[in-house]
Amino acid sequence: MDLSRRSYLGLSAAVLSGCVARGGEPAGTPSAPPTSEPPTPAPTPRFSYDDPSVDAAGDPLAVAFNSRERFRDAGWLVDDFEDERLWGTFAGRYAVEEDVVYCGSQSLRLEATPADERVWIYRTFDGGIDLSDADLSLAVNLETPDTEGITVRLAAPDYDNTLLLGRHVWAAGWQRLDLGPRRVTGSPDLSNVTEISIQLYTGGGTTARFYVDSLRATPRADAGKVMITFDDNTRSQYDTAYPILESHGFPGVVGVIPWTVGSSHRIPRSGMDEMVDSGWDMVSHPQRSDSFRDLSPADQRASIRESKAWLVENGFERGADFIIWPYGRYNESALAAASDYHYLGFVTVGGPTGAISDPQIVGRTDGDDVQKAKRALDFAAQYNQLAVLMYHDVTGEGRSVSPAAFAETMDYVDELGLDVVTASSYWESIRDSV
Repeated sequence: MDLSRRSYLGLSAAVLSGCVARGGEPAGTPSAPPTSEPPTPAPTPRFSYDDPSVDAAGDPLAVAFNSRERFRDAGWLVDDFEDERLWGTFAGRYAVEEDVVYCGSQSLRLEATPADERVWIYRTFDGGIDLSDADLSLAVNLETPDTEGITVRLAAPDYDNTLLLGRHVWAAGWQRLDLGPRRVTGSPDLSNVTEISIQLYTGGGTTARFYVDSLRATPRADAGKVMITFDDNTRSQYDTAYPILESHGFPGVVGVIPWTVGSSHRIPRSGMDEMVDSGWDMVSHPQRSDSFRDLSPADQRASIRESKAWLVENGFERGADFIIWPYGRYNESALAAASDYHYLGFVTVGGPTGAISDPQIVGRTDGDDVQKAKRALDFAAQYNQLAVLMYHDVTGEGRSVSPAAFAETMDYVDELGLDVVTASSYWESIRDSV
């Protein structure tokens, strides 16, 4: 973000003092003549740092461009779903959909009834295709249920040698799922992929409906990377995790809940400055009692802006362009608001992924489970993926990881030789790649 604290404060004051009025009308626009009936008051946003109706294009806190739009067509096309005859079904059913499309003239609508355990479609490739140096992404629009996992299986070249890719998704309009490895069977030869299948498993007893479009491939990175993230700016992140990472020379990323800073069980304000001086990012984590799926669009936008403004005002500009989604939940309007103020967003599940093509829903792996974290790190090393580890407390109390287990995982990162990145350094490495 090319915005200094001083310039932000000056521009923000101009906005607040009336340069832009509600609804984008210039200040001083004559009001309508009074009527005999009092006007119906507009609903008041719950988060009132600033007027959320201000157009982001004129907002000094807005990012320079929409990262989702820039990256949405990264790489090359594998299948555009314009010829449905190329696809068959293992389970459930599919149909052509012309009203809900990501690009082109149609998508495929996939459905499972309560009598189905899953919906599962496939396409074969005569002679195979070479995906040995590529990562896949798939445009998905989930209609029902509210959230589910999508898996893509690569037969390379047969069912005894497969790579299972996957991502979790919320019902939030069209999203590009950056697919990362979940399970390997046999010794898949990705230079000879003879079949790609797409599946949503329900287990039966419920309905599932979603749309797929634009299966694309992007060049695989030269090396694996890991990002070490911490939600909620808890005290143990400074007292325990920070010294362990410092011993390895690793930076980290803290998702800061601004309205909690100053509490005794949070990272002290001076500690935040110390960590940033050591290369850490302080990023936005605007968590309250409700998830963003339960907030109105106005409240979503105001909360996102309020949190970013606090970071900028307090000298944390470097991390202010990035958000960790509270509870990992979002919807279509939340994604739109975040795209105005942030370049990258991080969810709570998803595992390692390749090149990012939907920057607002970068997946993470729960680091409290050491074996799961190590498996994600192994995939990152083997397939040159980005593994984003997620932590909260580092105390060993309740479900949180113990200091010893956390140190064990960091030792493993060192052993694998993975490049440790922050949100800001990773973004700088990819922002001009498309």
